Amino acid sequence: MMSKKILIDGRFIGVGDSISRYTLGVLSHLLEIDKENDYSLLIRPAGVKTVKENGLWDADNLHVHVFDVAHYSFEEQTKLLIWLNKRHFDLVYFTQFNHPILYRKPFIINIHDLTTFGYFHYENPFKVAMFRRVMKSAAFNSKKVISISNTTKDEILDHYPIHKRKVEVIYPGIDRNYLRISKMAAGDRYKLGKKFSESYELPGDYLLYTGMWKKHKNLLRLLEAFQKVESRKQEVENRRSIQLVLAGKIDRNQPEIVREIEQINGHIIDAVSNSDPVFVAGFVPEELLPSAYAGALAYVQPSLNEGFGLPPLEAMACGTPVIASNVSATPEILGDAAEYFEPESIEDIADKIDKIVNDSKLRINLQRKGFERIKLYTWEENAKKTLKVIQWELAVRNKK
Repeated sequence: MMSKKILIDGRFIGVGDSISRYTLGVLSHLLEIDKENDYSLLIRPAGVKTVKENGLWDADNLHVHVFDVAHYSFEEQTKLLIWLNKRHFDLVYFTQFNHPILYRKPFIINIHDLTTFGYFHYENPFKVAMFRRVMKSAAFNSKKVISISNTTKDEILDHYPIHKRKVEVIYPGIDRNYLRISKMAAGDRYKLGKKFSESYELPGDYLLYTGMWKKHKNLLRLLEAFQKVESRKQEVENRRSIQLVLAGKIDRNQPEIVREIEQINGHIIDAVSNSDPVFVAGFVPEELLPSAYAGALAYVQPSLNEGFGLPPLEAMACGTPVIASNVSATPEILGDAAEYFEPESIEDIADKIDKIVNDSKLRINLQRKGFERIKLYTWEENAKKTLKVIQWELAVRNKK
């Protein structure tokens, strides 16, 4: 088969955390295994630095196009449509569901989750309606939908009357840097973990949460559960002291969460102290995240809805035990390598925090299981399966 031109939509690179990492992961490994087809990458100006840092700017067999059209924008439906129609690509791969809904040339698409149906009721109604319209177009007009878990595939099929064969489940991979950390000696991982504590001058043990403050992330209940744990500590002597560290941008559009943090800490959120029960670290640079994971006593994933969820797997790779919600795709992805709680029960979350903090045997057992679990998720395997989808669609088009 002759070389075909494939465009990867990388507009999230440099401006969106999880989709950016997904795009970089699948693209870099596609370039390693596919020397036959001709790849192009579309990015925004904000993504140039990240593309260069990841060695893709001058990569063989990759043409980088810089075009400043934001995802989820009106320009995405107009300017991007014109840009695409002026160029010849045999296949376009949108690594998130957002795309020009009037684009009629062959494309495949990722749908990572369906939070827009369950947890966006508090957002602007017009914005939600547009999200749903674009996702519907993605489901019906794409040649193939790539889902990142069986849970998400089932949700897609529940919402859209499309054939189940149209939806392909391909798990994301864990970054090679994290896989290398999983093979470190315990002493080296301990030293790695100390870097984060020393950088932020944290006084002792901490639980870690990373990510957004959106409602479906269930951070408010986690904070209320942590406050309950703190109150129990005052009732029992010699109970282990613990901090809750929040790594991620402060979201002032979530006033309930801000108020809860201020109530627990006893001061406004901007007056951050390294001794706060809830330490708001804010944005943590990518290069410091492995240290944050490695230094944590445990990682907490309280989410009500996840299409996959890389952070708990990254924590496992760093030797950190995970406690997580027992809903959505989380149990599918983490298997028996996590301790689960009912995410809508503040009492149960608090109980599981107490359990992980005070049971060293449980932590050791979960660490061992975590090291095994992460072996299931590699970008090499993701790229192989994605390439099969690409080759199949190109072959089908070639026959027409």
